[in-house]
Amino acid sequence: MDHVMIAVGTTCLIVLLLNIGAALFAFVRRGFSEDWLLVVLLSGTTGAAVVALLIVLAPLLADSPDPPFRLADVAVILTGTAALTAAVRAAAGARTREDARAGHDSSGSTASREERS
Repeated sequence: MDHVMIAVGTTCLIVLLLNIGAALFAFVRRGFSEDWLLVVLLSGTTGAAVVALLIVLAPLLADSPDPPFRLADVAVILTGTAALTAAVRAAAGARTREDARAGHDSSGSTASREERS
């Protein structure tokens, strides 16, 4: 039974790593554009899944009864980084580059921050 779990876990791990690699390759090919958020979210959540799989696979491969739960901290940090980045981007609003050049904020105002306070 352990051999089946190891094979399935390893296959999932390889697919997740290929997923991150393909996303980074596509991102590098297109250059820095609006797709950066997708890459950050994908790498954070997929990285957390990779770490979770490593927590499950480590005791099976090392014949140790205790899983390395210290890796859970890494998964939490990766997920938190992705969530924080998404929250910052959502709070920034749908501000286009033309709006930024014109001095507009996400609400369309051209007033300076001091004037709005």
